[in-house]
Amino acid sequence: MRLETCLEEIGRQGTWQRFQHLRSLVGLEWVRQALRRTDTQTIRRRKLPNEAVVWLVIGIALFRDLSIDAVVKHLGLVRGKAPPRPSPSGSPVSSAAVAHARRRIGSGPLLELFHLTSQSWLQEFAAENLWRGLSLFAIDGSNLRIADTPQNEEAYGRPGSGRSKAAYPQARLVGVLAMQSRVLCDFAVGSQAQGEQSLARALLEKLPDHSLTGLDRGFVNYAMFARITAGGTHRHFLCRGKKTVKGRCLQRLGRNDSLIELAVPAAQRRKDPTLPETVTVRLIQYHIAGFRPSRLVTSLVDPQRFPAHEIVELYHKRWEIELAYDEIKTHTLEREETIRSRSPELVLQEIYGLLVAYNLVRVMMARAARSAGVEPARMSFRNSLIEIRHFSLLAPVVAPGNLPALYRKLCDSLALLVLPKRRPRRYPRAVKIKMSKFKRKDF
Repeated sequence: MRLETCLEEIGRQGTWQRFQHLRSLVGLEWVRQALRRTDTQTIRRRKLPNEAVVWLVIGIALFRDLSIDAVVKHLGLVRGKAPPRPSPSGSPVSSAAVAHARRRIGSGPLLELFHLTSQSWLQEFAAENLWRGLSLFAIDGSNLRIADTPQNEEAYGRPGSGRSKAAYPQARLVGVLAMQSRVLCDFAVGSQAQGEQSLARALLEKLPDHSLTGLDRGFVNYAMFARITAGGTHRHFLCRGKKTVKGRCLQRLGRNDSLIELAVPAAQRRKDPTLPETVTVRLIQYHIAGFRPSRLVTSLVDPQRFPAHEIVELYHKRWEIELAYDEIKTHTLEREETIRSRSPELVLQEIYGLLVAYNLVRVMMARAARSAGVEPARMSFRNSLIEIRHFSLLAPVVAPGNLPALYRKLCDSLALLVLPKRRPRRYPRAVKIKMSKFKRKDF
């Protein structure tokens, strides 16, 4: 069957049939609920309804190598009677109509959809994300390049360097990741003027009880430590300490393992009078052969319940969030890190859709890992992304009755994408690519 014939058949199908393949991945009720909560549900009968626009934004992230018009065409997202035969370079709706539809719904529905899906998926894999009764999370930040427009530069800014301004504006992203399933649970997007710690502060308030959050040493902040532990029941942190971390020793718990008292700076207590004067933490020092000595700071002060060697091993799982950012920027965005949208509101919309798409792939991988009896980290993200892309392209052109079989085939294919066990790092981290010595030129 020719592609043009397939597209005509999609246009003749009812809305429910055409959306069925997307419903199997992102529930239609979730999308409608997100639209209702943001007061953007479709009231008028439109050629491109708001439900389709939400899936379009997710499709833009899943199909990074396709133009936005091509995503509309391939996913069959246009409502109505049989559309005219599309030309090889055209789509059932104009580019201007697609852009108007995206501006019409804004970024709110995508953000609401992210929260609805992430909370549901987080609960689905809650049992696999436990260590000694604590849910495991990681917090870290990254940057995403965005289109070089005056509006984007004004809203997000450019990172500085020792030579000149960066070539593109960049949005700063701080996320909370479930360590085991690698599902992104929450995030905050800001400008270059906002630091990672300031963006992370809003996320700390939403951390659940009975949890352990891994932090990079860039988040060493005594006030942040106090907010994590005081903001809920049995909320703990695990952070790589800097050499400058010093405190009064309270008790020796073992070799290179002690309780210390850290003084919260007076300047931070003046800004937030609820902060305590001191924070009691556990300092664990360790040395892996071939690497520099390291130290960890944590609120897990009970050495019997939380052995030091397990804490050291657990900290290195914090790197799962670094790998997640690599999967988003290198694989999902096809190494083309620049977000395509040219206005600040649509930049947010595209970022939210990107994170929903990433979670979608990760959830499918976690389900396949459960079937295969391995950890989700053993699944191949790149190959899983390719399989899901193929499913999304094939599903619109098959009979609705065959969709369950096609979905089962997708799950069976993902279950075969198991990687070998991860080998321990043998060489220290190093910068492989030297930055250019030439300054940015404006013509």
